[in-house]
This record gives sequence, structure tokens and C-alpha cells, in this order.
Amino acid sequence: FLSGRRRGMPKVCEEGSGGGLLLPIFGDAEQRWPPALRGILYGLGLAWCFMGVAIIADVFMGGIERITSKKVRNFNKETKRYSTTPVWNATVANLTLMALGSSAPEILLSIIELLQNKFFSGELGPSCIVGSAAFNLLVISGVCIAAIPTGQIRRIKEIRVYMVTAFFSVFAYIWLLIILLGSSKNAVTPWEGVVTFLFFPLNVLLAYLADVGVCAPKIEKVKDKPIMLTPNMTPEEILQLDNNVRQQYGAHLTAEQVSSIVNAPNEAQRRIAATRQMVGGRRVKQPGVMEDVLKQIDESDEKTGHLVRENMQVMRQTSRTKVMPSSSTTTDAFQGACIEFSSSAYAVLENAGSVRLFVRRTGNPEATVTVSYVTTAGEGKSDNSCFKKTSGKLVFKPREYENEIEIEIQDDKKQEDAESFTVHLRDPVIDFADEPISLGPISSAIVCVIDDDAPGVVGFPQETVTVPEDVVDRLASFDVVRKQGCCGRITCTYKTEDNVAIAGRDYDEAIGTLEFEDGVLSAKIHINIKANARYESTEDFRLVLENVTGGAMFDPTMDGGSNSKVLTVYIEDRPDAKDRTKGLIDKFSAVNWDQTSVGSANWKEQWKHALFVNGGQDASDEDKPASVIDWVMHIITLPWKLLFALVPPPDYCGGWVCFFCALGMIGFVTAIISDIASLFGCIVDLPDQVTAITLVALGTSLPDTFASKTAATHDPFADASLGNITGSNSVNVFLGLGLPWMIGSIYWAVNGPNDEYTQRYKTDSEIPGNFRTSDSAAFIVKAGSLGFSVSVFAGCAIACIILLAVRRFACGGELGG
Repeated sequence: FLSGRRRGMPKVCEEGSGGGLLLPIFGDAEQRWPPALRGILYGLGLAWCFMGVAIIADVFMGGIERITSKKVRNFNKETKRYSTTPVWNATVANLTLMALGSSAPEILLSIIELLQNKFFSGELGPSCIVGSAAFNLLVISGVCIAAIPTGQIRRIKEIRVYMVTAFFSVFAYIWLLIILLGSSKNAVTPWEGVVTFLFFPLNVLLAYLADVGVCAPKIEKVKDKPIMLTPNMTPEEILQLDNNVRQQYGAHLTAEQVSSIVNAPNEAQRRIAATRQMVGGRRVKQPGVMEDVLKQIDESDEKTGHLVRENMQVMRQTSRTKVMPSSSTTTDAFQGACIEFSSSAYAVLENAGSVRLFVRRTGNPEATVTVSYVTTAGEGKSDNSCFKKTSGKLVFKPREYENEIEIEIQDDKKQEDAESFTVHLRDPVIDFADEPISLGPISSAIVCVIDDDAPGVVGFPQETVTVPEDVVDRLASFDVVRKQGCCGRITCTYKTEDNVAIAGRDYDEAIGTLEFEDGVLSAKIHINIKANARYESTEDFRLVLENVTGGAMFDPTMDGGSNSKVLTVYIEDRPDAKDRTKGLIDKFSAVNWDQTSVGSANWKEQWKHALFVNGGQDASDEDKPASVIDWVMHIITLPWKLLFALVPPPDYCGGWVCFFCALGMIGFVTAIISDIASLFGCIVDLPDQVTAITLVALGTSLPDTFASKTAATHDPFADASLGNITGSNSVNVFLGLGLPWMIGSIYWAVNGPNDEYTQRYKTDSEIPGNFRTSDSAAFIVKAGSLGFSVSVFAGCAIACIILLAVRRFACGGELGG
């Protein structure tokens, strides 16, 4: 078959060899073609198959993304409330399904090669895994470091998880050396194969424990606040959102980085976007909208927009009667006495009653100092509607270093944009004639008064509601209440989300905008509940409120947090229907056929996306028209797109049907790659291990390169780019080699040596004697060049990890700097 054929037999590219598993297509007739022609065709075919495996790998990632995005409703014992949370822990998902998605071609190549070689080891699989690991850790890391704009850095946030995955990514290859050069030289015994495979769940378990804080119990795991950006946000909401992001990710973030966090795609979406960019597929939009929202504020009130940006530099206190200064400076450069405000800007709610501005003095502590102050309206304002005009004098007695000015804030009970006024210090006087006195740099302070005239808090009266099914369709009404105020007109959008209940079969989908006029305290949303004579016990869907406007807010203590409201609606069967069908059907069906109906419609869209360049996006889309390159790549990859459109979309069974069907397709394409790589290497006289460690590894790793580069440049932290590399490398060994080696070692331990095994290894002095001369057999993996490649990679990997650690302390982050 491949390079593991017995001596004296024809090479895989020679006539009479029988070829590989699927190729050559034309058998011995193809073997007689001119070698130059065959080399060109096999090289082009290999590149074409790399495109195909990238496309189906992203279909695979789409199924994985659907599986890992599943949410459940849990009861929180601490808050005594229900909340909607993801089923999959992010770290576990990244190290299992996500890593499997990016490493599936390499893993399946090893398994297919094992079966193709009749349970004898080959050279393509192991060498491809080592080459892919080297490309991931060294090349992709280098690309990510260089991709960061000048002056910026990216630092790993979840350092404990990264340390676990980085350790296993290096230890995995050191473990290979221990097996091949130490414990059982050039052979893999069953216990070694099993232990290698079991390192995979151990890696996942330790990374999970590190993520939840078990590995460092003294460090409290901070619970992230909900982060969601919605259009038409008020200045107060913008401040709160920015504070939430900066509290979780660091105060140094720019507005663009905050936007990327709010809209950050996951690893599956990045991989899909990178591949579609390469092959002319449908584009994945990843908009950053923080600046768009700020621009909306600028258009309505430029002064307010400026103040919002200025106050984004600080953490505001949540108290309604306190304010926090936004900046401060020192007065060390001034000689003698100096008087100035403690801060240059303050923010206060309109109903706070008053605001206190602190004034400090330096110089001779025994002197008595006096300074005048006066208030003026904000820029472009002629009235004093938001404050009471005030003037007066402050007196600093001996050894009194700080004083305060209290300004009355007037609440005009009407909804309006934020306003501002300025307090000026003037005419400082000191009672020591020979000591100079002056005003400091902060001789004026701006006070931003944020309107809070009770537009209200919007939400549902309860978090769950049960609606019984009727004999005919029925219109159910759901109340939305407005409390803690009813001033002004406000709106919010609403939509339904499927869970077990499916729109179109169990209820009619509802999407719209809810309006509350001034003084209105409640409104209703009407949804049609279908009577479809099903016999499922209880199904549920979610009714979600979002995008509240007019200064209103959502209750942060209810399900959905401060960015949305979630009402879970349970649809129950009629009591008499349950009685009549009791004992005749199961309570739950293994497959929800309602989901299948929706999946059929999405399958139609899937064929449309496969047939047309850039997925056949509508003319109303904002994407640029398809370029010449898009058309060329689409035509080249069209056969792959049409073939893979046969894979069911992720709507079926929560993504699992897509997962397994795509996995089978990856195995099919990988088998073709295995044959072409072997034929190409044979034609150009390259050993299988060289072909695998270079061409095959490069072809299967290119999509990950673009995905990691995108993550490095768009994310404010390096976890998504570097964490994916270390996780993928460890999975490659523990699954890509652990699984086939475990299967192969158990096979030979159970079946013992056969005639081909005896003929191969009976006189081979490199094989341990007990596996040559006795009735026992082992899975033979000669270290040879593989051992050398692993040794070189392990040394380079350790050096790379150390270099990244040094960069963390020397440059402030692993990437950039």
C-alpha cells in the first residue's frame, strides 16, 4: 500500500501495485501515463482536495457550533431565580468538539491509514500530525505576533487554562519519545496505546478545573456580567456597558476593542469565515458597532457624546447620590500655595439633589486661603434648568487641605438629553503677604447632569408562564409591564426563540416592536398557539425583549440581565388528551420531528449557498460584489460545494446529524488526500513522511492560520489565537495517534503475528526480541525519522513556549509589542 509495503513489491505509483484505497482512478492504465503529467495532475489534485477538506471541515464546524451553543434554563440557588445558560463550558467545548473540528483531517488520516495498511503502521498520519503541530505552534504563532498593529499588545487572559494546554501540547510529543525510544523501543503495547488515548480526557478535565478555579482555590473566579450592545442606547446605558466590559477585560481597552468583545465570534465562526473567504463562499458578517452607537449620540447631541467618551475612562459608582471624578493631576510643578479642583469632570444623576465638588490647596499649612467660585451654563445653553446658579467663597483655615462646593441639581421632571455646566475658581487670596498663590491647572470643573426622569424599567411580571393547548388554535396574551416610572414614550423590540417548541408547528413566530406612550404602564404581546394534535408532554419557547429605547431599562435581577428580558413559555397538552393517550406513547420522542421540518427549509438555503458565488447574497446586502477571484475560486470548488450540500444542515437533532455526516465526508476526502499524497510523493521521489510533514500538514493547517490571525487582530486578548494552537496540538497526539495506536496495539495483542507480520519483522533487529521470535506481537512504529522529527519539534516547542512567556513579562503580552 503506502511506504509500508514489503520489499520487492512495486511502489504505489508503479504498474501492478494496485494503488491506494481509492486511487488511481484508471488503475494500471493511469500508472502508464508520463510521470511529469501525473506529477502535475497529482499536485493540482492535492491542492484541490485541500480546498475540499477545508470546506467540509467548516460544515463540520457549523454542526459543532450548533451543538455547543445549546442553552438550558437552570435554577440559581443563590439568587433564587431561573437563568438561561449555555450547556457547554467554553473550555471543554474548545478542547473537545472545536479542537476535533480543526484537527479532524489529521486524525482521520491516521485512522484511515491504519485500516488501509491492514493494521500496520504508516508514515503519512504520524508525520502529518508532527508537521501540523510544528506549523501551528511556530508559524501561526509567528503570524499572530507579527499581525498585531504597531504599539498594541495582546495578553492571555485565562492564563491557568493556557498553562494546562501548553504543558500537554509539549508533553504529548515528549510522551511519544518515551514510548518509541524508551519503554518499548519501536513498538506500542496495549497499555501505552490506552494511556496515550486517556491523556485526552485528562487534558480536558484539568483544563476545566483550571477554568472554574479549582486548581487555584484562593483566587476567586469572577462571574462575568452580561455584555450585549443594542441600538439606540442612552448615554447612561453606554457608560454602564463600557464599565462592564472594562471591569471584566481591563481598563486599557480602546473603543474598537470593546466593540470586538461585544461582537466577538467564536472559534467555529472564525474558521468558517476564513474558509469562505478563500473559496468564494457566503460571507460571515462580524460588525463592530460601538462607534456606530456613539455616532448616533453625536448626531443628537455632540456635547453629550463628548462627555460620554470622556467618562468612559472611569468607573462610575452605582449610588444615586454620589459621583466619581473622571481625571486628576498633581500640582508638584507649582511653587507656593496653589488651589484647584480635585478633578476636572463629574457625572451626576438629575435626581441626586446636589453634587459636591472637592477643592484642594497646597503650600504653607498655617496660612488662611480664600478663593471665589461661580457657576456658568454649559456650552450653547442660556438657562440654568439643570442646576441652581451659585457663587461664593471658600475659606481654607490653617491646616485645612480640602474643602467642598455643593451645587443644587434641579429635577425638571421632563425627559431630555444630558446637560452640563461648569464651576470656575477665581481670585485666590492668602493671608501671608510674602507667599505667592495661584490657581492650579484644574481651575474649572465640568459637571454632566444625566437625565433620569423615570422612563421606567421594562420587564415581564414573571419569568415563566404555562399555556395549555386547545382543540383549535388559540391566541395567548403575554403582559409586559413598565414600573418605577412612566415618563415619556419608550419602545422595545420582541421576538420568539425556539427551544423544544418550534415556530410554525407549535406556535406562530412573533417579531415586532412594543410601544409605551407617555403614562402607559403595560402592554400585551399576542402569540398564536397551534393546535396540532401532537402527544408530546410539555414544550417551551422563549419570548425575548431587547433594544429598549427612550431612556428605559431592563430589570437586571430578572432572567436576561440588564440587556434583555426572557420569558419562558411552556405549552402543555390538554389534560383530557393526556388521559386518552396515557400508556400508548412515550413521554418524550427521541427525535423532535418539528425540528426536522425547519431543517428541510434550511436545506434549501444550503443548496442556494452552494450554487451561487458568495452564497447568492441578496443585492440589499452591504457586502461588496463578487470579485474575479471569488468567481474563479467558486467555480473551482463548486463540485465540492454541491457534494457537501448533501450533508444535512445543523437544524437536525441539535446539530448531531450534521456532525456525523460531515465527519464521514471528511473521512472520504481524507482517504483521497492519503492516496494522492502517496502517489505524488512516489512520482517526485519524496518519502511519505516528508510529503506528510510538509505539503499535507500545510494544506490542512491553512484555514486555522487565517482564523487565528483574525482572532489575534480583532480580539483584545490572545486566548482565542494561542489557546486554539496549544489545544489543537495536544488533541492531535492524544486522538490522532492515541486512538489508532490503541486500536492497532490491541489488535496485534489479541490476534498475534500473522504471515505478513512474521515476514516483515522476523529478521528486523530494530524490533524488540519478544515481538520477533515469540508468539506475541505488537503494533510496530519505528522511531527512525519520526523520532528525530518529534525530538526537533519538542525542543522548538519548549523554546517557543518560553519565548511567549518572556514576551508576556518583557513586552506586556504574548502578541504584539
